[in-house]
Amino acid sequence: MVQTIIQPETTPHTTKTRPGAPPKFRPRERFLRVWFFFFGVVIHVYIWDIVLVRFALTRWYVRRSAMQRWVGIARQFRQLAIELGGVHIKLGQFLSSRADIIPDAVRHELAGLQDEVPPAPANLALERIIEELGAPPGELFLRFEHEAVAAASLGQVHFATLHDGRDVAVKIQRPYIEEIVEIDLSAIALVVRAIKNYAPIRRRARLDALFDEFARVLRQELDYVQEARNAELFRVNFAGMPEVYVPQPIVELTTRRVLVMERINGIKINDRPALEAAGINHRELAERLNRIYLKQFFLDGFFHADPHPGNLFVRVEPDLPLTSYTNGRTPLADPSAAPNGSNPLRGTPFTLIFIDFGMVGHLPPNVMDTVRSGVIGLATNDAERIVDALDRLKMILPGADKRPITRAIQVLLRYSFNRTVRELNNMDVEAIFDETQDMIYDLPFQIPQDLLYLGRAISMVGGLATELYPDINLFESLQPFAQQMLHQERNNGGWLEQIQTELRELGQIMITLPRQMDTYYKAANQGELQLRSDFGRLERGIRRVEQSTDRLAGGIIAVGLFLGGVQLRVRGFEKEAQRAWWGTVATLLWVLRPRSQSSR
Repeated sequence: MVQTIIQPETTPHTTKTRPGAPPKFRPRERFLRVWFFFFGVVIHVYIWDIVLVRFALTRWYVRRSAMQRWVGIARQFRQLAIELGGVHIKLGQFLSSRADIIPDAVRHELAGLQDEVPPAPANLALERIIEELGAPPGELFLRFEHEAVAAASLGQVHFATLHDGRDVAVKIQRPYIEEIVEIDLSAIALVVRAIKNYAPIRRRARLDALFDEFARVLRQELDYVQEARNAELFRVNFAGMPEVYVPQPIVELTTRRVLVMERINGIKINDRPALEAAGINHRELAERLNRIYLKQFFLDGFFHADPHPGNLFVRVEPDLPLTSYTNGRTPLADPSAAPNGSNPLRGTPFTLIFIDFGMVGHLPPNVMDTVRSGVIGLATNDAERIVDALDRLKMILPGADKRPITRAIQVLLRYSFNRTVRELNNMDVEAIFDETQDMIYDLPFQIPQDLLYLGRAISMVGGLATELYPDINLFESLQPFAQQMLHQERNNGGWLEQIQTELRELGQIMITLPRQMDTYYKAANQGELQLRSDFGRLERGIRRVEQSTDRLAGGIIAVGLFLGGVQLRVRGFEKEAQRAWWGTVATLLWVLRPRSQSSR
């Protein structure tokens, strides 16, 4: 959320604080509204994208109306989030940042959630300050602005000035926010319990574990003392990087529900008109954003997990020397080689500012080592190393055959390696599908809960960088980090550890090999040796024929029962006709029943 930033280059947030009594808090009504909305979305997806899409008669309309339907759902969600606040604001901000996968129409419908959240009445904010700090704002601050300058899901911001003259931003939790979060979580948990056993979902993710991780981090975000500690740690990690700035928390005035931080100025990172007016080069900004997050992910192991545009700002630094968007590489030969052929070679100097450190991620050393290995594989076009990292991260289903996964990743790298995001969006999807359909049908992947926020942050940064500069080449950013991590591996004894690991695995093979050979020979002597071949595509074809036959037979039975019921009704046998029609309904339900993933 916007907690320490004003934007002199743009129009500030002008939503006025609504005076009066505390807002009415109806827990049961809130629970039902949240539950009905999310359960309605589940039903919508089931009917339109699982059932109706199977039939040629309705498939064309399902696909044609998809964008309109999802824009309508996004509009309903946006209205619900503005009215209720809480968890829904954070979810909408996350989705609106996914320029890489969320269609623009849907994303723009949700983008207002970064700015349209109404603040709580000022009298409640003042009561919170007195309750937490033991004194009214008039005693704590030289000046305190009663009107909130920004509001978001969990709190709102007021500007103030300390007695020593320092300008600060005071972040205050919303009334009833802890109760609101618990109600929202309980409603979402009910939906999770309803869908977690659906076979395609159960096979790929433990929804309850993912939800528990989400709830844990969200509850931690309500502790502003911890947020101040997180900010201090980020200040330490970026102490040697003047191109990044983290505002300083005022620890002596910070409690669990009130946070006072240094106030600074800046332009919202996705405010393109203001950035262009200030002369900020979009390519340089996108590359710096990506580079800074790569450092957090793969070198620090401690990262800002909520990188939506409301938490990232740009401060123009006119006194610094001009910067180049070449990111330290060889400068472009001439300005005409710049993006769109018109941007200048150098842009206005700037500092990238991070705020809101309530949602952060930690990567344990063993996970960091594995993630680094995967990144090195991605930067060096090494599919086997990527698959090994995915397996060690438990992202591949137990018992899955890694050979088709390796082949599929090799195909993806062949089409995508060292390409810009714009080129990736123009890839021949049909050609890729033709070469990887065996793996795509099986989808042997799952989502580990301990990587939930890493994946979320990576996806949001990728979407934001794409929005800033569609021609960004993410592989170029990875390569310097891969070289640095390889250098660290060598210096830290990484090669020695790898050799030791290989020797341990070889020793285990040598120990178990005699027993396996004995089992093999016994099975061969008894005639129990089985030959297993990969006829996956043929088996899937046979299953589809069987399913089509079942549906055809069910359809014939349903039509027969319906027509028979009509005949019975005409002849006056009403009870028998009703039984026939109920049989028609039962038959249609059987025909339209969801199929398990293994049968597709």
